[in-house]
Amino acid sequence: MEIWLIRNGQKSGPYQDYDVRSKVGDGDLAEDDHAWHEGLEGWKKLGEIELFEEEFRQRRARAIPPPLPDMRQIVGEVPIAPVGVKLYLGRRFWARWMDLMVFGAVWWLGMYLAGRDIGAVVRNDWLHLTIFVPWFLLEAFLIRKFGTTPGKWMLGLRVVNEDGTKLSQREALWRSIRVMVTGVGFGWGILALCCQGLSWMTTRWVGKPVWDHLGKHKVEAEPMKPLGIIMLVVLYFAAMFLKFAVVGPHEEERVLEVYPQMREYYEKQPKLYFPVRES
Repeated sequence: MEIWLIRNGQKSGPYQDYDVRSKVGDGDLAEDDHAWHEGLEGWKKLGEIELFEEEFRQRRARAIPPPLPDMRQIVGEVPIAPVGVKLYLGRRFWARWMDLMVFGAVWWLGMYLAGRDIGAVVRNDWLHLTIFVPWFLLEAFLIRKFGTTPGKWMLGLRVVNEDGTKLSQREALWRSIRVMVTGVGFGWGILALCCQGLSWMTTRWVGKPVWDHLGKHKVEAEPMKPLGIIMLVVLYFAAMFLKFAVVGPHEEERVLEVYPQMREYYEKQPKLYFPVRES
């Protein structure tokens, strides 16, 4: 039987009825499309023509697949950060380095007050790997006791287990060890930068940094308060200038050994250093 169709306001055909059935089955024709064949009084909707009722019924009965998954959610079988989940990367970065900057400044001031040869300490690169070890032991205690550290507290961050409970001392200690090794690379130069970059990528990928992913912890956040931000900025720069006052003259000496042409530049700069003690 020959069938005529109206599609997009244009008449087309004739088509054989089996061709039209195939188009209906493939979804190329809708029930609201109009058709006519010999014997009909006028144009009718395909869905109302007895000849094609079975095809439309079968098409409606077929299982309809779900929408395509969001490929930001699934890449093979590797999970990535859930879409819309806040990672607080900026807050976590500044909270971390606020804590390390303040502790580092206190550590260097302690070395100075204890009468240590600061120049020798500055030149001992291997010693720098141990500077922050005491901090991470302290951090584990603070996380266990309060769920936060000074830097995190100022920015409204708190570390808990995935079920909302506080970390045990063992959990907090392992978390701090992972942060020290994989997160900040002992705070040592280029190693620290590399670890920070890897941590950023890991957090973007799985929704958590390595230390929280392995330990099944999470970081909760409250709205930041202006007072906390002001305190963080003031303490951060105070700690930075305090450390500079202790190590500045020795760092300057190392720079001039490599770049003697910078001597004139340094001579013009104000000297905000602590007095250098003779070794």
